[in-house]
Amino acid sequence: MSAGTSDPTVELGERLRELLVALLDRGFGIALDKVEKLSRTFDEIAARGGYKVGALVGGTHAAVSGRNPVLGAITGAVSALSPGAKAAVIALLILALLLLPVTVVLVLLFLIVVAVVAVTRSRSAN
Repeated sequence: MSAGTSDPTVELGERLRELLVALLDRGFGIALDKVEKLSRTFDEIAARGGYKVGALVGGTHAAVSGRNPVLGAITGAVSALSPGAKAAVIALLILALLLLPVTVVLVLLFLIVVAVVAVTRSRSAN
């Protein structure tokens, strides 16, 4: 054999290796395209499906990616709301924070009244 020619089995092995690399590259490319298409489909379903579907998709996505599914569900549900509904939720949260001290005082007053009533009933029973 001269230096310019190579062994046919070695050349066949190299060509088969190149073919395998091309097939794997093509296969992974097709699989990646399908996964991206499926992801876009889920995003469209979440956007059109309302807050329940948004919560389901957000929770599932968070669970699959290793995050807290409850927070993912809340995020998905809020992202599926309309802008007006988002504004209403924000206003409700702000109002709840502003009224929290009043609510705590009312609950404490209620507990004091219940305690006083219980003490007077127990003393009147004796």
